[in-house]
Amino acid sequence: MKNIKLLNKLAAGLSLGLFSLTVNAGALPVSATVLEFADDNTLFVADSDGGQILAYSLPKAKPATASTSFNLEGAGSQIAKLLGVDSLAIDYHDIAVHPVSKEAYISLSTQFKGSRTPVVVRVNQAGEFAKVDLASLPKTVKKLTATATDDVTFWRDIPATTLGITDLDFVNGTLYVSSLSTGEFASTLRKVSYPFDDSSTSSNIEIYHTVHNQTETRAPIRAMTVLELDGVETVVAAYTCTPLVTIPASKLNDGAHVKGKTVAELGYGNTPLDVIHFSAQNQQQQMEEFVLVLHKERSADLIRVADLAAANKQPGLSTPEMWAKAGVATRPVPLAGVLQAADQDAQFIATLKRNLVTGDMDLVSFRKGAYFRLNDFISEYNFSDYKYVPEQEMFRNFQNLLKTDAGYSDLVRQLEEK
Repeated sequence: MKNIKLLNKLAAGLSLGLFSLTVNAGALPVSATVLEFADDNTLFVADSDGGQILAYSLPKAKPATASTSFNLEGAGSQIAKLLGVDSLAIDYHDIAVHPVSKEAYISLSTQFKGSRTPVVVRVNQAGEFAKVDLASLPKTVKKLTATATDDVTFWRDIPATTLGITDLDFVNGTLYVSSLSTGEFASTLRKVSYPFDDSSTSSNIEIYHTVHNQTETRAPIRAMTVLELDGVETVVAAYTCTPLVTIPASKLNDGAHVKGKTVAELGYGNTPLDVIHFSAQNQQQQMEEFVLVLHKERSADLIRVADLAAANKQPGLSTPEMWAKAGVATRPVPLAGVLQAADQDAQFIATLKRNLVTGDMDLVSFRKGAYFRLNDFISEYNFSDYKYVPEQEMFRNFQNLLKTDAGYSDLVRQLEEK
């Protein structure tokens, strides 16, 4: 009897278009943009152009045996070779790290004669690339309502559907979906239960934008993460040009108009690319929670969650700030060229990074706490006749660690004898 009731419920949901469930292989999504893992073998793929989210069941993965960095310079050329396309025909969208195998999953699209094909590629630290056969994987599908259509374009040739789903974050059984929708309040934040059913909410979001000096309801969240601030589940969202906003998850009821609190201004003339939340050692060598905001036109911002929580207790920014940063304290970190990032493991952040010398796409890891790769520089320490003195023991050990991270363990230096 319970099974019959469940089938009747599923059938009703399907007939109303509230959600759909597919357990067999199927056609490719129209697009494959944002990626997010739910658990050990469930990969969410946002189909922004199709106005839907697909949850793919992946084969059981073998656990990673050790924390190993990605050092795949020229990964873009390898992906182009795998797919049989020119490297200039690839647009990269997102990266996610498998929670068990620690392999990187990369979403992208290839262009040919005006048409785009969505692709997801799997890569391990040994440099083995494989195309994920999405059509063969079991999946469930969540169709979204009132999504942006291609009737509206920006800068003549950018359809609004490209902003139909801008980010995903899965927390405690709920998939948070930032998006651009139809209507006067176009900035929309959704909560979707997983496994997918009809219990989703859609809330319209307004914010005060310090650079623009106005309340905004149309501009969508571009990147976000969901975490607890003083025990309250909270969306930390970044917008273009670049306000940082907190939104209590409890206010995201269906049909609600919610005003976010602007807790920081991170700089004008910039698009945020990613917001990730992780734990790492602080400058006192103690473990602490951080939020990292990656930017298209600026250095990345590292923010202590403790500082975010303190700022969230205040009224928020409400006056214009055109030129300078304002609000919560941030620490700039040198992550130029990074397009997307994911929390890899306790030691590393995995990134898709544009190589500013070769122009190729690199898949490389950055050590938490350092946020730079030593092999990107030639400095005084690189000369063969440079001698470390005992007072530099910390620098020598730190540089040896970064050399090993980047695959240059043969260049590790010992303390010089007097």
